[in-house]
Amino acid sequence: MKDKLSPLEIDALTEIFNIGIGRAANALNKMVSQPVDLTIPQIEIVPNKTAKAKLNFASDIEISAVTQRFDGDFKGQALLMFSKESGLQLVSTLLGNKFPAEALSELEQDSLVEIGNVILNACFGTVINFLKSSIKIEMPEFIQGDINKVYVYSSENDWSLYIKVKFTLPHENIEGFISFIMDITSLEVFQESVRKFVFGISHKNEG
Repeated sequence: MKDKLSPLEIDALTEIFNIGIGRAANALNKMVSQPVDLTIPQIEIVPNKTAKAKLNFASDIEISAVTQRFDGDFKGQALLMFSKESGLQLVSTLLGNKFPAEALSELEQDSLVEIGNVILNACFGTVINFLKSSIKIEMPEFIQGDINKVYVYSSENDWSLYIKVKFTLPHENIEGFISFIMDITSLEVFQESVRKFVFGISHKNEG
C-alpha cells in the first residue's frame, strides 16, 4: 500500500461512520423499548494480522459474529463481532430480558443477524452515499467459533478497516467490533474515494 490515510481523512471517515452508526442506533431504538447508544472510539486501517490481534480475543474465547460479503468498486467482507457472552447479553437486553438464559442460544442467531443487518447496512449505506461508490451487499450470515474460525483472510499482507464500537444500553456497556477486510487493490480504491471526498469538502469550504 502506498501510504495510509492522513489524520484529516481518518477524521472524515470517522464522521461518515458516526453518521451511519447513528442511523443504526435510531433503527435499533425502534426495534426495542429502550435507547441504544452506539459510539465509535476509533477507526484504523491496519494489516489483517494487526486487526486480528487488536480484537484481543483469546484463542479459547467463543465469538458470535455476523458477516456480509460485498462486491463492486471495492470488495471484501464486513464482520460484526462480540464475545459469545456479550452477544447473549445484547440479545437478552434487546428482547427485554423476557427469556431464560437457556432459551437465548436459540434466539441468538436470528437476533444477532437482525442486529448485524441493521448496523452493517447503515454503515454501508452511509459510506456508499458519501463516497459515491457502487457496492452490492450479500445477505448476512451468522458465524460462531474461535477467532481463527471467525476472522479469516486470504493474506496477512491485505488490510482491514478496523472499528471498535461501544453499545451502551441503560444498564449495560457491551463492546462490539466491526472490521471490513479488503484486498490491497480494493483498499487503494477505497482510500482514493475517501481522498476525493475530503478534497471535495475542502474545496467547497474554501469556496
